[in-house]
Amino acid sequence: MNSLLPTNANAATSPDVPKAPRRARVRLFAIGGFTVIVLAGAVVAGAVPRLRQEQTVNDAAVAATKRRPRVTVALAQASPPENEHVLPGNALPLLEAGMFPRATGYIKTRLVDIGDRVKPGQLLAVIEAPDIDDELAQAQANLQQAMANLEKAKADEVYAAGVEQRYAKLVKTNTVAQQEFDDAVKATGVARAAVVAMQATIKVNEAAVQKYTDLQSFEKIIAPFQGVITARNIDPGDLVIANSSSRELFHIMRRDTLRVFVNVPQLLTTGIEVGQQAIVYQRDDPSKQFAGKVTRTADALEPNTRTLLTEVQVANPDNALRPGMYLQVKFILRRTTPSIRIPAAAVIVHSGPSKVGVLDSQQTVHYRVVQLGRDYGDQIEVLTGLQAGDTVIVHPGDDIPAGTVVEPVPVSK
Repeated sequence: MNSLLPTNANAATSPDVPKAPRRARVRLFAIGGFTVIVLAGAVVAGAVPRLRQEQTVNDAAVAATKRRPRVTVALAQASPPENEHVLPGNALPLLEAGMFPRATGYIKTRLVDIGDRVKPGQLLAVIEAPDIDDELAQAQANLQQAMANLEKAKADEVYAAGVEQRYAKLVKTNTVAQQEFDDAVKATGVARAAVVAMQATIKVNEAAVQKYTDLQSFEKIIAPFQGVITARNIDPGDLVIANSSSRELFHIMRRDTLRVFVNVPQLLTTGIEVGQQAIVYQRDDPSKQFAGKVTRTADALEPNTRTLLTEVQVANPDNALRPGMYLQVKFILRRTTPSIRIPAAAVIVHSGPSKVGVLDSQQTVHYRVVQLGRDYGDQIEVLTGLQAGDTVIVHPGDDIPAGTVVEPVPVSK
C-alpha cells in the first residue's frame, strides 16, 4: 500500500496533467465571447431600425407642425336666372256634379252605369211619379176653366157697358130714373173688375201648370255636360225622395281637362302669375310630361300654412291622367333678385347667425355672416354675404380659427 503512494505523487507532479483543463477554459471563454458578440449584434440590429423609425416619426411630426392645414374648398357660383321648382298637386276634374232627385217617385229606368261616357242632355234615368202627372193635369184643367170664365166675364163686361150707355141716353130724357142709371154704371164696374180678377186667376193657374211641368221634367235625369259616370247608386224600383241630399243618384266628371291644385310656399308666390306655363307629370313616370297653364290663384295666402292655392289646367284628351291623382307640377320661375349657391356643408350654423368660411388671395381664413335662402339639399342659396367666385371652405369644423393660413384642396365632384 505504501508502494502505491509514490506513484500517485508522481502523477500529480507530472507536467502534462494541467493542459486539458486550460483548453476547456479557453474553449468556454471563446464560446462565451462569441455568444456575447452575437447578442450584442442582435441588440444593435434590432435597435437601429427602431431608432430610424423614431427619427422618421419625429421628422414627420416636425414637418407636420410646419405644414399648413389642408381644407376642402369650393367656388361660390351665381344662381341661374331661371329656376325650376317642383311641387305636389292634387288633380280634380274640370267639371263635377252630383245628381240628386228633385221629384219623389220610383226609378222606372236606368240607362247608364259607372264608366259610361255621356253627352250633354243625354237621358240617364227616368223616375215614375204619377202624383206629379195628376197634379199637372189638374193645374191644366184649372187653367182652362179660368180661361173660360174670363171669356164669360168679358161678355158680362160688354153687356154691362151697353146697358150703361143706353141708360145714359134715357136718363137725359127722364125715360129712366137716375137710380137705374147709377146701378148700370156700378154693374159695368163690377163686370170690369171680374175680368181683371179672372185674368189674375189665369196667371195663377199658368204658374201652377209651369210648376208641375217643371216637376214632371225632373222625372228625367239628364246629363248636364259631357263626362263620365263615376258613381251610380240607384237601380230600377228604388224609391227616391225629392230634395233629399242623403242619396246621390249619379256622379259625373268631365276629365278631358283637369284642374291641378298646388299649394305654393310663400317664398315662391311672387313668381306665380296667371297665364304662365307649368309642366305636370306623375312621380312614378317623370318621362311622360303634360303641358299646363296657371289659370287662377287664390290671390291670398292661407294663414295656417302660408301657402298660395294655385290652379293649373292641363289638357287630358287621352285620359292619361285621372281625377284624384297625386301629381308633380314643375314651375319655371324667373329670379327677381340675384343669389349665390354654395355647398350646404359650407354653412356653419350655431346659436348665432349663419356663417361661411372664406379664403382670401393669401389663403387666409375669414368668416362672413350670410343670409340663407332656399335649401336644395346638397346646395343652399345665399342671398347676402358672398359674391360669385368666392372660395368657401367645405366642412370647416370648429378647429380653424380666423386668420389661419391653409392649403386649399378642391372638392371632388
